[in-house]
Amino acid sequence: MFEICLSRITWLHRLPAGFKLLVLAFTGAAVFLTNDPRILGGFIGFAALLPLSAWLPLAPIVKQITPAATLIAALATFHIVVGDPVSAFLVTARLGTVILLAVALTLTTRVSAMVDALEYCFTPLKYIGINPAKTGLTLSLAIRFIPVLFTMVTEIREAQKARGLEGSLFAVVMPLLVRTLRMADDLAEAISARGYDGN
Repeated sequence: MFEICLSRITWLHRLPAGFKLLVLAFTGAAVFLTNDPRILGGFIGFAALLPLSAWLPLAPIVKQITPAATLIAALATFHIVVGDPVSAFLVTARLGTVILLAVALTLTTRVSAMVDALEYCFTPLKYIGINPAKTGLTLSLAIRFIPVLFTMVTEIREAQKARGLEGSLFAVVMPLLVRTLRMADDLAEAISARGYDGN
């Protein structure tokens, strides 16, 4: 499904990876610096229309945002219950904007392009002993696996609910931690097997 999205050629695909990463970074910062519902409404509208404007298939978009949407809906419901609908909208708009932009980025940008862009940005760090290539790879993989982590949370919650443990935070956090560490270990072995040394 990812390859189908990446193989398409649209205006969003053609944008440089570095530019898209900057938009994600600055927009993510902007939505948390404003409390104006009108501005946040514009942000969420822009983020929602962005992947659609690139004619991306709805199936991968829905698959990636569904776990996050469940979490956002729970947070919004909590704020509504305590009598603060404005905060419910602010939470929904902020998190929704960041997640939709991240989805648009991952579905239209190859990991290799993100690594190259981040490596170029981090080039000055080599003068203080930090490897730009490894730093870029780490951050690009972190962005790519955000939707995967949300999916893992949903799967764990469903499994624990079937066991009658839906009210236990510990029952979700510990399996998530174990699965995340196992995934990181497998990923590290795969990178090592391909001879990547970051030089």
